[in-house]
Amino acid sequence: MPRARRGAAFPAWPPALAVALLYAAQIAAFRWGVITPDTVFQWGQALSGRYDDWHPPATAWAWRQLMPLGPGTAPVLLAQCALYWAAAWLIADTLRRRGDGWAAAAVLLVAAAPIPFGQMGAILKDPLLAACCLLAAALILARPRAAVPLAVGLLVFASATRINAPFATAPLLVALLPPRWTDRPARLAAALVLSAALLFAAGALINRVMLRPHRAQPIFSLLNFDLAGIVAHGDATAYPNLAPAVAARVTARCYDPAQYNPGFGETCDRVEDALFAHAAAQARSPAAIWIGAVAAAPGAWARHRLAHFNRNMRLFVPAVPDDAVYIMSEPNPFGLRFVPNAATLLVRRAAMGLATSPLGRPATWLAVALGLLLAAGASTTRLPSRRFVLGLAASAAGYGGAYAMISVAPDLRYNLWTMLAAAMALAVALGEWARDPACRPSRGRAALALAPAALAVAAELAGLAIG
Repeated sequence: MPRARRGAAFPAWPPALAVALLYAAQIAAFRWGVITPDTVFQWGQALSGRYDDWHPPATAWAWRQLMPLGPGTAPVLLAQCALYWAAAWLIADTLRRRGDGWAAAAVLLVAAAPIPFGQMGAILKDPLLAACCLLAAALILARPRAAVPLAVGLLVFASATRINAPFATAPLLVALLPPRWTDRPARLAAALVLSAALLFAAGALINRVMLRPHRAQPIFSLLNFDLAGIVAHGDATAYPNLAPAVAARVTARCYDPAQYNPGFGETCDRVEDALFAHAAAQARSPAAIWIGAVAAAPGAWARHRLAHFNRNMRLFVPAVPDDAVYIMSEPNPFGLRFVPNAATLLVRRAAMGLATSPLGRPATWLAVALGLLLAAGASTTRLPSRRFVLGLAASAAGYGGAYAMISVAPDLRYNLWTMLAAAMALAVALGEWARDPACRPSRGRAALALAPAALAVAAELAGLAIG
């Protein structure tokens, strides 16, 4: 049967109706957005139009543009969730028109899963990045030529919302390129490197030049965490401005593999301030201090980074933090307030239950992304949505993997895009493999692709058992 006729067997209205209902339910559960400390910090800058770079100012700038549309954070929540559900509908409808009704249904189930559904209710840069990237990926799948500039614009903006965002956006930009530009490994590698460089440059242009922020030097937060980690793992001389005995004493009080200063004590904060002052007085860049410390104790740095990455990915841990969905309302002078309702609490309970299982762990979905790259990456594969699946899988793997080096905290929201992108790619791939056996990977390649996820799940279950 021709593809068009098979596609006609699945009507257009069920996905559209499901998306409309889910969008309305999300707004009802999170009206008008969860207010976190980061929300308050950036909202004040959005109101004033004066920015600093502790958080990339592109997010606060975008919020400022929406303010004329309504009071408080309502326009932000409405727009953010609209981007998210527009992407989910476009992916599902494209698959439906191709005759992949089950894959379309799976995509909507992923979008409605408690963790991404609930995380989209927070006024933060992480769900905004995820919504923009997902819509760009949807345009890659649908491939209307007129929408390519929109997809590129979404990726450029998303690249400015987090310093590490180009690890997520560069693979999606490459997926937009003509196939002949990436049909060989050397060309593909060059395209990835060039795309990442351009997107890093675009983010810097927006955040450092166009919006002219006050330079708060957030890089010192990462530098201080790594220096403390090096001290904690055996080299007390890592701090250039502290005697080894002092560094060891401070680190014992302030360092945890999950993050620096988990108790938010003022003494610990002063260590970072003193490091900043020392660098300024010595005219030393944070990069130079970091390179010197890592070069002097690479083993200690690697052990620190592995311990933190384990916490971040929630791989081999006895328990997971209660942060699957935020429901807080940080006090603020701007009149912003979030009041959870019965629907909010239901989503939160479901998300927390999922977060304790392998299906709610970033490590699982990072492993799934790697497996999809193995399964769908063969040049002989006939997977119809191959570029979409590979683009999402590479984006998930690049973004999640980058946290091995640049993360300073293990909040689940940082891994929202890795989890969502990998799950969306898996839903589409499984749907197409189920419909057409000819596009399935060989048994050997399938077994190889399953190995990362199997190992991740085994480690996660072992951590729970030991705990």
